[in-house]
Amino acid sequence: MTYRFGYRSYRLPLRHPLRTAHGLWAEREGLLLRLEDELGRVGYGEVAPISWFGSETLAEAAEVCRALGDKFPAELIGAVASRFGCVRFALALAQETGAAAGVAASARLPVAALLPAGRAALAALPGKIEAGFLAFKWKVGVGGVDEELGLFDDLLALLPAYARLRLDANGAWDRRQAQRWLARCTERPVEFVEQPVAAEDEDTLLGLAGEFPVTLALDESVVRLEDARRWQALGWPGVFVIKPSLCGPLEETKAWIEATKADVVFSSAIETALGRAAILRFALGGGFTKRALGFGVGEIFGDRKWDGPILGPLVDASCVAGHNAEELWNALS
Repeated sequence: MTYRFGYRSYRLPLRHPLRTAHGLWAEREGLLLRLEDELGRVGYGEVAPISWFGSETLAEAAEVCRALGDKFPAELIGAVASRFGCVRFALALAQETGAAAGVAASARLPVAALLPAGRAALAALPGKIEAGFLAFKWKVGVGGVDEELGLFDDLLALLPAYARLRLDANGAWDRRQAQRWLARCTERPVEFVEQPVAAEDEDTLLGLAGEFPVTLALDESVVRLEDARRWQALGWPGVFVIKPSLCGPLEETKAWIEATKADVVFSSAIETALGRAAILRFALGGGFTKRALGFGVGEIFGDRKWDGPILGPLVDASCVAGHNAEELWNALS
């Protein structure tokens, strides 16, 4: 099988820039890919790297695409190096030639709502509760520890007894700061604390996981599947927050979860509707996790064409049908 190949870049401002421990994220850049096989069937994929998170850079991804040329044999897709996880995800998605598997009408998964960092979370939480969300993710490590611990108590005071809070430090804390937080989280309605210290501080991550009863999750530490496999070999007892669009082909992610029974959360890398619909279809169709999906980002672009259906507290089959890959491709011409 030989494919005709093309790619186009996009740059989309975020409707509300995201504050994280890595700084302010104001726009999303990426690539859309198009494959056409010898029978004229067309498929699309999305490259959505986050280089500061640990993926390849956008420039590296574009260079891989340039090297493929405008026509190549199917075997060349499998030869793309594993470190280009975003490109491999997009090529595998496009290789499906648009023949995406259906999702059972009864399939449903909960979604966690993303709260803004800092004090703004207090104003945002009541509306999310009213909308029916049961899980909430709050970015921490953005302000001072004392200030955020105070806000944490204020958030918990607003949280219904049936709801759970996820904390995401993006690796911003040192060991002492993480210990303060985990001591405060003990016996509180905290589902897990995500990436409390930097990914390279592996001894501290393993130590904290054994020192406190609070569930910990890896995020920046498991950008690619080989990272997750290595942490499993080290005996990681917690959750793996997986951004499928950074990991590589969805079939490889599926095989890993089925083989290891890993405790996973699927999380958004702020993809467009094209990449997001593929990941949600994958999650709904597999029974891979019962944890709330990390896709409650709202109207991230403020353009329904690029956002697709806005997700509420539950995602179902209707949420994976509201995008048009060809329309997005043509919008970049």
